[in-house]
Amino acid sequence: MHRTLSIAGLLVVSLFAGSIQPVHAENETEDLIQELAAERGYNADTLRHLLADAKRSQLVIDSLNRPAETIHTWKTYRPIFLKQDRIEQGLAYWNEHQATLNKAETLYGVAPEIIVAIIGVETFYGKRPCSIAILDALYTQAYHYPRRERFGRAQLKAFLQILMEEQMEPGMAVGSYAGAMGAPQFIPTSYLGYAVDFDGDNKRDIWKNDADVIGSVANYFNKHGWRKGEAIALRTGEIDQNHPLYVESAQKADKPDVAISELIKNGITPSDIANTETLVKIIHLKGAEGDEFWLGLQNFYVITRYNHSNLYAMAVYQLSQEILALKKQMDSQ
Repeated sequence: MHRTLSIAGLLVVSLFAGSIQPVHAENETEDLIQELAAERGYNADTLRHLLADAKRSQLVIDSLNRPAETIHTWKTYRPIFLKQDRIEQGLAYWNEHQATLNKAETLYGVAPEIIVAIIGVETFYGKRPCSIAILDALYTQAYHYPRRERFGRAQLKAFLQILMEEQMEPGMAVGSYAGAMGAPQFIPTSYLGYAVDFDGDNKRDIWKNDADVIGSVANYFNKHGWRKGEAIALRTGEIDQNHPLYVESAQKADKPDVAISELIKNGITPSDIANTETLVKIIHLKGAEGDEFWLGLQNFYVITRYNHSNLYAMAVYQLSQEILALKKQMDSQ
């Protein structure tokens, strides 16, 4: 069980407790503590208290060591996320939080269906969050898993900053074995950079506060270059693999770098884009009915900043469109 003493209480205790030593082997976290104390002005004893319950997690290590996941094609990836229950629950989430989603669209320019789809793909609208203690996950990576040491240390440092800034107890923060937190699955550095207090309660709660979850996702997209009202992806006809603009990989998420005018010169005529200087990236997916070719625009690329996979971005995009279509259908009845 994580300690329940509040951070405010820790600040008082630290004034009288003298030199409190961490329980970890050979003071392994002391360098990090001193670094944070110097950079942020935090009390070192308070940081020691926050780290005192950190444990090496064999579950985290086993999860990081498990065999690589099956390499999906679009044929196998799409059915994971484009299920009727995820679409219907997306509509329910939208209806429940419509005012907040409208506010996020007004402030950040991100369409409600995209915000809903991200939360739906990540944690089934917050209903299927991961439950590993973030403190343990990051401590384990930083000090007991050499391949993730650099990442783990950076994220543990950011996590301690979150605890201090938000006056949170370590046990309040759960997430994935990799350190992703809450309904939108932000890693700590993403939390520091993009999480927002969207309902004005002076907390940035991405675990239980849907307003903060929605605002934070919208802010993330806005800060990564989302363009309000612009297209995301367009289907195009088959492209021969010897075509000079052909792109093979469905996994590599590259920035759009080919102008529509260049496509036209090379015999590809996309529809629905009036500006021929718009940049796109050709994406080849192997779907259930064979090859699919898509043009990914700037907003599609922004989705890949959340997860660097074209398959992920396409799942979010198509889920968003299914949810939007269902909402229009239900609203018209």
